[in-house]
Parts: sequence; C-alpha cells; structure tokens
Amino acid sequence: MKSKSQVVYDYIENLVISGEKKPGERLPSESKLGELLNVSRVSVRAGIEKLSAIGLVSKRKGGGSYVNFPSENYLRVFTPTILHNTDFHELLDIRRSLDTLSVELAARMITDDEIKELQVIVERMKDYEDANSFFDLDRQFHLAISKYSKNRFLLNIQTMIWDVIKESQRLSYDTVANRNRLIEHQMILEALEAHDVDLARSHILSHLEKIIDTYQNDPKTAIDIKQ
Repeated sequence: MKSKSQVVYDYIENLVISGEKKPGERLPSESKLGELLNVSRVSVRAGIEKLSAIGLVSKRKGGGSYVNFPSENYLRVFTPTILHNTDFHELLDIRRSLDTLSVELAARMITDDEIKELQVIVERMKDYEDANSFFDLDRQFHLAISKYSKNRFLLNIQTMIWDVIKESQRLSYDTVANRNRLIEHQMILEALEAHDVDLARSHILSHLEKIIDTYQNDPKTAIDIKQ
C-alpha cells in the first residue's frame, strides 16, 4: 500500500507527465492538494520534498511550489517512475535499439581523442576486480559512445536507462561480467576506430543479444523492476 506522501508524489508527477502542469507553472496549494487527495499537509509537504529532491519541482520564496524548467538531464527525474512501471526485459529491448543508434552515429563522428578515451576504459576492463567495478566500466563505455554520437537528447535517454539499470540490476551484474564481454567491447571499439558503421552495428547488436539472452535464461536475474 502506498504511503500518503507517495500518493502526493505520484499525483503531482502525473500532472507533469501528462502536460497538465507545465514548466514554470505553480502547483496547487498544500491545503488544496491535501483536500483533493484526502491527506494531511504534512504528507503533502513530504511528497513535494521528494519531488524537489529529484529536481522536478522547486519551492520559491514567497510561497508556493513550481514545476521546474527542463535541465540538461531533465529526463532523469522520471527514473523513479520507470523503476515502478517497467519490466526490465522491456528496458533491454529499448536499450538494444538506442545503443545501435548511438554506435551508428558515433562511428561516423568519433574523433581520435575519443577513441583513445574508449581505449582507456577497455584497458581498465581487463583488470576489473568484481561485478561492481565491471558495471562502472561498462556504463562508462556505453555512455561514452552515446556522448560521441553528438546527440545530447540520445545521451540523456541513455543516461536515464543506465540509472534504472544501476538501481535494479547492479547487484546481479556478476552474470554479465566476464572475459567474453571484454572481447565484445574490444570489437566494438575496433569498428568505431575504423569508422565502419555496418560492423559497429553488427558488433553492438551481437553484444546486446547475448546480454538479453543471459537475463532471460538465468533465474537469478529474472527481476521485475516493479517489484
């Protein structure tokens, strides 16, 4: 059962997602929200505080809470919603498509200095100590490719997806942390270095298909984000 502050949180979040309340607009007063949702003002304040902590709303001097204007990483404020409402395997399907787009764009635009940055990450992968360190390096590698796509919106979405993976699957990452994954990263890197779009796409798809198969076939990783 939801806490009363979570009821407030979900209600305001839905107002923003639906577009009923737009950036810069003032939210209903605490008393009005309390009356509407049948909760105390203490619960209303607690819900608004949680929304303020993730940057979705802010309080202003003189009173009142307002919907924030989007920032550079504004999509990340919806990570909690995704955690509560998405199956992890659905998320992997989306990641497969977005990683493919990222690597295709990066293969066309990546610079020599950016290749060197990826090489450093892959070299560090060779000496990873545990699943936790592998997760950090894997995240760095794939987000770097998204960054090198030169598409900021794509990078924002990918960052949000990795936030969800971090919250839901990091503890089970030992399943995908192995030497074969290192070889796959090396092959992706070599395709990017050659600016070979088709080969980069082929390698990233193969890499992600194996990860998806691992999560689908290993009972330990069959975790629904909504749980």
